[in-house]
Amino acid sequence: MPDAKTHDAINIGTMIAILAGLSYLVIWEKNSIAVRYLNSYTIALFSMSYLFGTFFLSPDLDIESTPYKRWGVLRFIWWPYKVIFKHRGISHNPILGPLSIVANLAVIVALLLLLAGVDLHTVPLRFAVVAIVGVMLSIEVHIISDFLVSKMKDPF
Repeated sequence: MPDAKTHDAINIGTMIAILAGLSYLVIWEKNSIAVRYLNSYTIALFSMSYLFGTFFLSPDLDIESTPYKRWGVLRFIWWPYKVIFKHRGISHNPILGPLSIVANLAVIVALLLLLAGVDLHTVPLRFAVVAIVGVMLSIEVHIISDFLVSKMKDPF
């Protein structure tokens, strides 16, 4: 499997390709849906959430991985995730893996926002969706790169 630096490089390379594609669609007005829904705020939010997902969220949060260690003193919030999920199990499933990580993070963020007095209904749905897509896509790239590397090592 790729190590953390390789995963980070693959994810960043993928993000650059995605941003180049989005820029092409928006700048050259090649797609009316992209022009209508994408702007500098949504693209910036996507990029930040994708990078956050790349560096802090990963299917490897269930082991003593680099993303897990990057949480520092806050890594205790992933303890339930480590206990519930076993490595290379559901956490590496292309559908259930990202959903389980995002659901765990959503509960934590919602609790923090509620404690801070933020009305969750005031958060624009559009921005929440963009942030979730950014995080989930970064996790998917991690899972796909694990799968491809394992297939290249053992082609038969």
